[in-house]
Amino acid sequence: MNFIVFLGAPGSGKGTQAQMLASEYNLEHISTGQLIRDEIKESTEFGFRLERECLSGNLISTEDIFNLLGKKIKELSIDRQVILDGFPRTLDQAKLLKDFTEKTGNQLEKVVCFDIAGEALIERLTGRFMCADCGAVYHKHHNSPQQDGVCDFCGSENFQVRPDDAEEVVKKRLDVFHEETKPLVSYYDAQGVLFRLDATQSVESIKKTLLKNIKLVAAE
Repeated sequence: MNFIVFLGAPGSGKGTQAQMLASEYNLEHISTGQLIRDEIKESTEFGFRLERECLSGNLISTEDIFNLLGKKIKELSIDRQVILDGFPRTLDQAKLLKDFTEKTGNQLEKVVCFDIAGEALIERLTGRFMCADCGAVYHKHHNSPQQDGVCDFCGSENFQVRPDDAEEVVKKRLDVFHEETKPLVSYYDAQGVLFRLDATQSVESIKKTLLKNIKLVAAE
């Protein structure tokens, strides 16, 4: 199993690109955000606890995230190429991933850092909405569905605004990102696997840049 990590602040566009590439190349896309939302939908005690953390703008604990991620990875074929979207977010999580790949014989191929300024992120996040059924993320100004009111990926007409995209929560999430996640840039740069991407480009331009700089193998 080969991993490609998409690293970036909330709203940097990594989820949108991961969804498109996974769909086009039949890759596995694991969004830790979607794993959390799925758990919340189950209305379990664990899900309620995760929801409280999300609404506060804090990062979910490493233990909780790794448990969700490990459960998902066990369901996948060992020969798949996997885009990790939202993990790792801290140095401790990065070291956990490194230990996991070494122990299981898997490989971390590339880490893509989606670079974008904080002001642009606030504008992006406060205009986001998502498909309530498949989790596809859109924006009311520059990434709306091709057919108004219909999800491009699953055809659902059920959309919602995520509670954690409220402006005060967004600002807290960005503060947490810069404090906890930004050190990962230096960590992965030192390993020679980091590629920095200008995430202010259009969705299509970002996709073309990604395809030039990472090796994607379509699954049969």
